[in-house]
Amino acid sequence: MNHEIKKLDKKGLRDFGLLIGGLIAVLFGLVVPLLRRHSLPWWPWAICAVLVVLALVAPKALNPIYHAWMKFGILLSKIETPIILGIVFYLIVLPMGIIKNLFGEDAMRRKLNPKMDSYRVPSKPRTKVSMERPF
Repeated sequence: MNHEIKKLDKKGLRDFGLLIGGLIAVLFGLVVPLLRRHSLPWWPWAICAVLVVLALVAPKALNPIYHAWMKFGILLSKIETPIILGIVFYLIVLPMGIIKNLFGEDAMRRKLNPKMDSYRVPSKPRTKVSMERPF
């Protein structure tokens, strides 16, 4: 899968700098230290100040930071997505399948019946109301 990082204009880079600077300050400057009962560190506020100043004064200077951030995000998505989907499968889908199998339910109707001429399930004709209100 090819992940292209789109180029941002000045407004997009400004928004990126303000958002990421604010998030770093709030998360690592306030929330995490307060939750862990530590003193407030200075470094998140310094990063925030640099990003906010660059966003307001020279947004194009944030372009390398933006591209590095996006590459980091793509890397994380390649690592986390299979893990999260695996967890969902093994904690939700697999147990449901095992339980349905124990109760003898076969949602796909895969059992062979030599007496049947066809396994085709005829569709039911739909009314106009069913098309207007599908759910």
